[in-house]
This record gives sequence, structure tokens and C-alpha cells, in this order.
Amino acid sequence: MSDRPRLPLTGLRVFEAAARHESFLHAAEELSITPGAVSRQIKTLEAELAVRLFERFNRAVRLTDEGQRLAVGVSQGLGLLEQAVAEIRSPRQAVLAVTAMHSFAARWLVPRLHLFNERYPDIQVLVAASDTTVDLVRDRYDVAIRFGRGPYPGFVAKKLVSLFMFPVCSPRLLEETQLRTPADLAKVHLLSDVYLAPGEPHWPEWLALAGAPQVDWRLGQQFSNVYLAIEAAMAGRGVALAEAALVQEELSSGRLVKPFEIELLSEYSQWILTLPEKADRPDVRRFRNWLVQQADDDGLRRIE
Repeated sequence: MSDRPRLPLTGLRVFEAAARHESFLHAAEELSITPGAVSRQIKTLEAELAVRLFERFNRAVRLTDEGQRLAVGVSQGLGLLEQAVAEIRSPRQAVLAVTAMHSFAARWLVPRLHLFNERYPDIQVLVAASDTTVDLVRDRYDVAIRFGRGPYPGFVAKKLVSLFMFPVCSPRLLEETQLRTPADLAKVHLLSDVYLAPGEPHWPEWLALAGAPQVDWRLGQQFSNVYLAIEAAMAGRGVALAEAALVQEELSSGRLVKPFEIELLSEYSQWILTLPEKADRPDVRRFRNWLVQQADDDGLRRIE
């Protein structure tokens, strides 16, 4: 146990206000207490320090020499305390730091983020796109949206988007190639993402589900990110196997079409991850609830 004497912090805070105003009444008004409470705190502090801090007059008070020296030190000390608290509080309350994978951030999260900003204008969201694993403690992120199977021990995890995939292409390509059955995909370039997680569904699984396992998907163009495959599909360069969340806007606008209605469902999902000590923070909780509501509105949470 420490031998350091306990500081009378309440008394010092009251003393600092009284010294700054040179008035017990004004100190009481600032601290929302009675002048009598201010006087009692000062008397208790003087008794503990065994020194007189104020000269009392009929309608005024004045610091003694000892009181003036203490006032300088207490003011500096409280300033340092306020600065330390502000430095810790500021990043957590002023900015909500969110990390998401590039494709999901660009094609789903960011186009909808203005809706969150309109609902909660006092919460500033910083979105950082990264496809690599992040350390929420070391990298100081508040929320991570990540692609995987779960569960995630050590985190508060909430499934955001269930993964279901289907082919997409440009309307012009569909018209020119007349894709009527999945077997017709042999006539076009199949666009694919080559960086896949172990067990992540891909063209072979969809083709088998569609009854066309003989189609060789490897003859098409390959990309390092599904975002690029979708861009190539919009440019009419072939057919991409896309996650529903990543092509909603393009399907709605007609820039992309679904040649077939067959959908491949997967054990993989997009998850919201937070550290337990941050999970109940008001800004984190509001952002998490908003994400889930958006996914529900888009019909993207088919599997719980």
C-alpha cells in the first residue's frame, strides 16, 4: 500500500474556484452548491493543511500568501488533469474509427454513410479500408467489419450481412451473348477474385449448384479484388460472381443484370466486431444498430 497522503480533491477543486473568483458566492454559483458548502470545504481544507488560506471580511475574502501559493499549484494541477482527460476522451468521442474491407467499404458502406450522418450529426465516422487483419487495440479502431465464418472469441460479434452470390454482367453483354442457361457461360469470360479465404465459395461451387460443372471458369480474367471483377463486368468484359451486397446499386440502376436467379449461399458472412470494453459506448452501439438496420432494409440478413 502506498504511503502517499490522499489529496483532498473535492476541497482543492472548491478552493480553486473560490481563489479564482475571490468570492465564496461566485464559486458556489459556478459549482452549483451553496455558499455555506463552499465555506465548509475551505475550513476543512485549512484544518487539514493547518494553514489559513483566506482572510475573511464582512462581504469579501482575500487569499493569504500561503493561499496564493497554493492557488497557483492547484490551478496548474487541475489544468494538467483536464488536459489528460481530454486527450483520452477526444479520440473516442469525437471520431468513431471504423475499418472495413475495400470492396465492402466502397460498394456498400460508404454509399449509405450519409444516412448515418443525417441521423447522428454529432458522431463523426472515420472509415479506413483494409483487407488485412487489424488489431483493434493496437490500431485503435472502434469497429471492424470483417468477412469470415465466426465465432470471434474475445470480441462482441454481430452478423451483419449473409453471403449469397450470383453471376452479374452488363445488359449489353447479356443481349449479345444470349445467356439462356448456365452452360452458356462457356461462351463468355468468367471474371473472378483470386484471393479467397479457405473454403470461401467461388465459381466452381456456383457452377456445380447450377448444373454446369463442365464450364471452365479459369479461362477468364482474374483479379486481386472482387471490386475489380465487378468493374470489369460493368464494362462488358465478362460475367462476375458477385456478393449481393456489393452490386445492389448497380442492379437497381440497370448497369448490371442477373442472367440467372440461382444464388449460392455460404457459411461466410460480414461481421461487426468490437472490443467488449467499447461495445456499450453510445456511439458504437448506435453505429452497430444502424448497420444492422441498413442490412435488414436491403434484405441482406437471410441467415442468422
